[in-house]
Amino acid sequence: MAEEKRRFSITNLFRRQTPKPADRKVYNMGIQERETNHMMTGPIIYNIVNQSVIARTCITQLKQEVFRRGYVWEKAFESRCNTCGKEHQRPVLECPVCKSTDLSSPQPEQKEYAERFIEGYVNKSEQLFIDVFQELEDDLNIMDDAYIVLVKEYFIDGNGKIKMHRIKEIYRGDPVTMFIYTDELGRRGTKGFTCVNQKDQYFLEGEVLHFSKYSPSRLYGMSPVITLFNNIMTLIAMENYVNSSYTKSRMPRGLLAVQTRNMDSMRSFWRSVKEKMEADPHFIPVMGIEAESGKGAVEWIKFMDSLKEMDYVSVKDDLRDRISAFYGVSKVFMADNTTSGGLNNEGMQILVTNRAVQKAQTVYNNYVFPFLVKQFGITDWNLKLPPSEEEDEIAILRKREIEVNIAASTKNLGFEVDMDEDGNFTFTKPKPEEPKQEGEKEEEQAQTDPYAGTNIDASQLGQM
Repeated sequence: MAEEKRRFSITNLFRRQTPKPADRKVYNMGIQERETNHMMTGPIIYNIVNQSVIARTCITQLKQEVFRRGYVWEKAFESRCNTCGKEHQRPVLECPVCKSTDLSSPQPEQKEYAERFIEGYVNKSEQLFIDVFQELEDDLNIMDDAYIVLVKEYFIDGNGKIKMHRIKEIYRGDPVTMFIYTDELGRRGTKGFTCVNQKDQYFLEGEVLHFSKYSPSRLYGMSPVITLFNNIMTLIAMENYVNSSYTKSRMPRGLLAVQTRNMDSMRSFWRSVKEKMEADPHFIPVMGIEAESGKGAVEWIKFMDSLKEMDYVSVKDDLRDRISAFYGVSKVFMADNTTSGGLNNEGMQILVTNRAVQKAQTVYNNYVFPFLVKQFGITDWNLKLPPSEEEDEIAILRKREIEVNIAASTKNLGFEVDMDEDGNFTFTKPKPEEPKQEGEKEEEQAQTDPYAGTNIDASQLGQM
């Protein structure tokens, strides 16, 4: 009896079912049923980006601009017709579709739980809402695969069916360990089964969202690092070369060869030179060479070119420009003031980066946030990332003023002016009036003249 009571208690109906990865598996890009051992694995790609100053700078600057202004809640509509379901983006008194006046506004209580949830810590790791999405943005810019995981509590009825759920935590899924479970044709949710109460490594529909930015497809994206691999690795090699050139393990810039007949004194002198090289890595070594003719000579043997001779700076700038151009990050966002002032167009550089930021925000506004809002059960509100650059309100008002002036001028030309529900002016041309006959004119005059048919002269009324 006690066991029967425990089985049907209310607390047992709420179960946290989101699993955690047990071990780390190699991430294979493409369809997961086919092994692609010749491809680079995920940890290597992340390690390459972490070693590259340019790649990480581009990713960090882009991430900061995307989430610089946080997030906002916006109304999904201004009014909704309860008769036909038409949603209107501007306030209306009646539905223009069905002419019904039964309208409703967005309900603020719909987003109360979601607002409280995302304003605080969204998981037990004490991460903020923006922190999780900044991790996802890094995954997009490195792997082009991002996973958002929702930890849910389910309410299960007596038949084992899910009646309702509540989101308890939000995490970032690791693209290195996660993969999409599909059949041989790449179709999701058609192969295999799992249990809500005892599932192991599989997620249910609505618990995970996978999305890409640069190469979206049915399954996985394509890492930008693969495209930029040669450029990034060349930059890393150049930085390592410069590092080794200024450390003790560097190759000497050249050799000073001295022809002499006294090699013993040269050996003792060479030992002292080695000691000086350990203390000063820029010390030039000297070597004595015994000459048969007995005549001494000094010869400089060059081992390597200087950085200026190798055109190091120009090559590095070209590689940096190629990487930053792929991510859409201009030089002004990378603390490079060489492109500022003079005839350089800083405004165009900012515009290019703003477009890259807008593209990144579109992924969240059109794919990620609608999925998240739907899982919260919200239908009257949208979650949005505001544009990185604030809109010029004065410019918007001036544009509206021009539209009003044009509408007034059009009305003076004889057109009828109206405004639709979106606030746009509409113009229609009135039908031309038909010419009236002589009898109709007299009849109309008789109807408008109150003294018609009498002996009173209306022109003399003012003199009486």
